[in-house]
Amino acid sequence: MITIENNRLSVSINELGAQLHSIKRLPDQTEYLWQGSPDSWERQAPVLFPFVGKLKDDQYTYQGQTYHQGQHGFARDMVFAVTKQSDHAVTFQLKDNEQTRQVYPFAFELNISYRLVDDQLLVNYLVVNPSQDQTLIYALGAHPGFRTPLSDTSNFEDVEISTEPAEELDRFKLVGPYNDRQHPFKMDMHQPIMANHDLFDEDAIIFETHGEPFAVNLTDTKTQHGVKVSVIDTPYVGVWSAYPKLGNFICIEPWWGVADAVDADGRLEDKDAMHRLIPQDSDTYSFSIKPF
Repeated sequence: MITIENNRLSVSINELGAQLHSIKRLPDQTEYLWQGSPDSWERQAPVLFPFVGKLKDDQYTYQGQTYHQGQHGFARDMVFAVTKQSDHAVTFQLKDNEQTRQVYPFAFELNISYRLVDDQLLVNYLVVNPSQDQTLIYALGAHPGFRTPLSDTSNFEDVEISTEPAEELDRFKLVGPYNDRQHPFKMDMHQPIMANHDLFDEDAIIFETHGEPFAVNLTDTKTQHGVKVSVIDTPYVGVWSAYPKLGNFICIEPWWGVADAVDADGRLEDKDAMHRLIPQDSDTYSFSIKPF
């Protein structure tokens, strides 16, 4: 476990999956991150790579060969190396290996940096294609879960979900585990909505941001404390909690990719919302978490 700290926040990250394990506000040591539970959701903040969401039949084909892969890809279950570390920042790296090539026939480097700046945690991803001749096809996402509510005196239903901008937002649903982006609709977010487990009875609420600046806030209305997740150049943001198993957490998920479409043909070359990185190129993605 790696811990970074300044005078406002203390953040711990697990080398397994390079996933966040703890976000504490200082000096009162309030824990903002969901700590996991086998009764609802055991994970805390998995990194989604090289897929976001579910593949049809947990498989895909590429250049005529079939590969098997579970939901959200393999990075969340692999040990990352620490490549750089200071008091306020740390960088983790995962490279392709014999194990990854059994399910994903690409060379890659995935670098994840966590950095504290005042009262914010900045998260940055650097994806590198080290290949000399093969285009890297991938998706990427974050899945941090936050304690909802933060205090023992509040209930799940006392938490307010709001967005910036506060307006009618584009949204699409999942049909089963698959995306139905062909049938978008509007969700009125002019006013905050109160958390309720039934909000998630059809899985995640998925906002389509069109790459514009966007933020989701979770606010405990009794204490006025909460968390703000901000993105830019991030096409989708999911808001999710477990259902019908219930847990006192809500995930705010920046996504650069989505699950297979309802009518997906299973070919990686045709898969919805995938990124393509030419040989010897790289790309960056980022978001921020601000406890308040």
